[in-house]
Amino acid sequence: NSTDLAHFVSKTPHTHSVQAIAAVSAELLLTGSSTGVLATYKIIGDAMERGAEVQVHGERGAEAVCTGVAVQSDGTQVASCGEDGRLVFATVDRLDAPQSISADSGSLTSLCWPTPTQVAVATRNGQAKLFDTRESQPSAVFYNPSSCASLESIAAHPSQPFLLATGSDDGAVVLWDVRNPRAPKNELFGVHRANVWQVMFDPADARSIVSCSEDASVAVTRWDEMGVHRTKRMDSRLNVLSINCFDICPYTRDHMLVAGSDSGNLLVAKTGVKW
Repeated sequence: NSTDLAHFVSKTPHTHSVQAIAAVSAELLLTGSSTGVLATYKIIGDAMERGAEVQVHGERGAEAVCTGVAVQSDGTQVASCGEDGRLVFATVDRLDAPQSISADSGSLTSLCWPTPTQVAVATRNGQAKLFDTRESQPSAVFYNPSSCASLESIAAHPSQPFLLATGSDDGAVVLWDVRNPRAPKNELFGVHRANVWQVMFDPADARSIVSCSEDASVAVTRWDEMGVHRTKRMDSRLNVLSINCFDICPYTRDHMLVAGSDSGNLLVAKTGVKW
């Protein structure tokens, strides 16, 4: 029944603003707050029960916004990044014993797990960094020398962990090949006209990157082995405000995408475009 596709299930209090959220498992959620707190919520039937809460960002009594959370592929370890420039690791069952790394002198804006032992972060300083969870120093630091733009988002390819995508505040989407981390290859695509808030490799198309932007558009950029790329932008006269986030359901025939906008609306699009 189409009327049952989405309905309100439950409401649970959260300490301060929710800045990031991720599913650890079918029974557990992880959130990051505007005050730098990581928290878990256990899903019990149609209700949620608050679990552990740990202050992981901010120091000397000051609070720092948690800008992103990510869950390792096997669900046993989580990571977060913050405006304090710190990268935090913790096991799900010991959230109160986190490992914290000073990853950058500026803000970290986004993170992802390319492999079970490696985390990639994006920084406001325009750099992307790779960290091995067993080391305190980055295993690779790379940036685009032709641009001084801040990085706002980062994502790892689901089946080729040496491929990363970043989105920057000048509207560019960059594809990185980090098989040689000392000299990674990159391709820059001029996709948007403003900040790129999120990037994602399309789970149904290994050669496509989906992105959303402050310019009120969602775009699909496809590249081939010859370095040729094509971009299809999706926007609507019904929405002229920033599109901040999206997710894709690859199991629908047209790869349904749902995006959230500053207009207060949910926007639905089809990423299964014909090239």
